[in-house]
Parts: sequence; structure tokens; C-alpha cells
Amino acid sequence: MKFKLNYKQFSDFVNLNDGVFHPLKNFVNKVEFETIVTKQKFKSSFFPFPIFFGLSKTQYNKVKNKKLLKLIYKSTNIAIVKKLEFYNIDKNFFGKKIFGVRFKHHPYFKIFCRENYIFLSFETYKKFQNYNNLKKYVKPSVFRNKIKNLKYLPGFHTRNVPHSAHQWIHNLLVNRYGSLLIQPLIGQYKKGEYKDSYILKTNEKATKILDNKNVFCLPFYSYPRYGGALEACLHAIVRKNYGCSHFWVGRDHAGYKNFFNKYQSQVFCKKKQRKLKISIVSEKEPFYCKIRKIITNKFINKKYKNSKIAVSGTKIRKILLTKKKIPKYLMSKEISRMLNYKSLIN
Repeated sequence: MKFKLNYKQFSDFVNLNDGVFHPLKNFVNKVEFETIVTKQKFKSSFFPFPIFFGLSKTQYNKVKNKKLLKLIYKSTNIAIVKKLEFYNIDKNFFGKKIFGVRFKHHPYFKIFCRENYIFLSFETYKKFQNYNNLKKYVKPSVFRNKIKNLKYLPGFHTRNVPHSAHQWIHNLLVNRYGSLLIQPLIGQYKKGEYKDSYILKTNEKATKILDNKNVFCLPFYSYPRYGGALEACLHAIVRKNYGCSHFWVGRDHAGYKNFFNKYQSQVFCKKKQRKLKISIVSEKEPFYCKIRKIITNKFINKKYKNSKIAVSGTKIRKILLTKKKIPKYLMSKEISRMLNYKSLIN
């Protein structure tokens, strides 16, 4: 029977099969799901977030008696899978462990419950040739071979177009390690966020601005889970699999509004960096100092404390919606001229 994958299922399938989520190679079964949520562990390895295959009730009723499924994404044959096993999990337990005590109010938890009536694990019987035609996608093994002579490579995760604070971080990492992998997440779905095409091309532009042969930009095809520190650890594992020696964890990395503490992701990832097997890099968030007219993350004098102007993607998106020009202190002209209100998901 043919089964049409949505983008989340397809991107997870690709990442599992190509080693992006190593050591995880397949969608989790019930025991693996519960062990990851409870103990942050897959077999003998630290793993923070289950990669699951969920079905709606309608989908389940169509496939519950099938022995094989032919997976299709946008009319392309992806794979044939067998040994289908359906299972349920305690969704509230998952929500509390991932999103905290206020989990029922978290938007991704609501999406999680709405999209996943039941869960499915399976074995891949056959992968079709050229099943992955994602634009500019590169397998971890291919990229690792490309950068094998680099001693250090820090990874920078983003789901935004690069503003001046991001570029401050880029420069800090390049100056410190001599290299950088900028890896924007491609798979936005929330209204008001940037369209994927703009996220990719503006980050490619930021890479060129750095003018260093050891600075790279690769898309990370996935989707935001808004899972705070646990998702930040997943991002670190992805970059380790791409060959990074270090990973930048930002303020409220993978967070959403006030569901997590401001620096919770940084603290947790640093605590787990030995298990993650990648060094965690973090600093206080950069801002614009209107007295010194620079991006910085430190006050050199108490009298400058009132000169701080926050730099954020939210602020820039609001400016775009008014069709006004983005100030240079928020975003470089080379990047801002690539954007307008049509850059956002309507």
C-alpha cells in the first residue's frame, strides 16, 4: 500500500538513514521511545530526543492491517518498509519531560498530540535510488571527508536569517577556531517566520562575507521542535555527526517564549558535553551598544548599561512587515537588501 509522507516524516527518514541522527538509525519503537524520554539514552549512548513516526487516526485505519508500506514523498518513491509495529505512549509524560510542568500550553506539544494518534516502527526493506533530492543537501559522511584536514570546526545552528548579532558570533568563532559550519534549519512552518529559501540564501551570503575557505554553509533539513535544552543537545549531536569539534549554543537555544530559562540550554549542554562528545561553546548574548556603536556582549563601563539595544529576529520581522528599511546596527546591508515583507510565511 502507498503511504504519503509529510515533510517531517520525510526529513526524519533521510536524516536517520544518512547518519545525521547517529547513533539512531531508525524511527524508535516503544521501548526506545520511553527510554530516550526517561533516561536520555539510546542503547549505550546519550540521546536526548526521540525521533518517532506518528500517524493520524485516519492513516492508522488505512494501514493497520498491512504488512508492507510503500513510502512516497511528493510523488517520489522513497522506500518500502516491513515489520510494522504500532504502539502508544503516555503523551502527557512525554510533554512534561520535554517541555516542563506547563507542557499542556506549549504549542509544539499541542501539535504533537494533534498529529500523532498512534506511533509506528518498521524496518526498511528497500530504499529507492535517488530517494533524496533535497536542494544542496550533503550527507555527513561526504562533508566529513571534505573537512578531514581541519583540526577544529565549530558548528552554528540557526533557524533565522543572519542579523548583526549572529555575524558577531560568526566572527568570534572564526577568529577563535579558524573555521565555521553555518547550518540553517530548513523546514519552517510557523506563520511569521522566514521562508526557507530566504533563510538559506542569506546564510550563504553571510558565509561569503566571512571570506574564508574554511567557512561552510549547509542546510539542515528538519523542523523546529521548540524543545529547549534537550533539542539543543540533539542539534549538538547532528553537528558532531557532520564532523564539528565544537558547537555554539545560544541564549534560549531551541526555546519558545518563557517555557525555559534564558540560559537553560547552555548550562545543560555544557553539563552533558562529555556524553555528547563535542565541546560546547557559549557566551552571553550579543547586543548593540549605541554609545560605542558596536555589537558586543559585555559592558566595559557601568555608565554604558542604558545604551544596550537588543538585536533579535523578531524585531527585524516586525520592521519588514511595516515595509521600512532595516537599520544597519540590526543587519548588514548586504543581507537586508535581500529581504522584504514577502520573505515571511503568510
